[in-house]
Amino acid sequence: MEKAPVRLSLLRRIAWFGGDRRLVGGVGIICAALGWTMFVGFGLSFGLFILVPGGIFLGVVWVARKMYAADPWMIDVGLRHLKYGKYYAPKSHLGKEHPNIRDFKN
Repeated sequence: MEKAPVRLSLLRRIAWFGGDRRLVGGVGIICAALGWTMFVGFGLSFGLFILVPGGIFLGVVWVARKMYAADPWMIDVGLRHLKYGKYYAPKSHLGKEHPNIRDFKN
């Protein structure tokens, strides 16, 4: 039986603008909605409907690029931390009781 080579391109994460695609895409949609509501609410006043969401988007893309360069799986670790946070509550010492969490209906 021959060994099949594993291509590194298949293991590489998909990045948009150099950052995680879920983070960049989600913030892009939020900033587009913010720009649209600012355009409808304020009109063409001082171009703020472009500058404010654009600045927020570029700032988040900069942070997303730094995160992706450090560890491409960092956003998954953060989301898992938020998802399982109630099950692994911080304890001051090892003998402390676990929190009583009802995760299903009786």
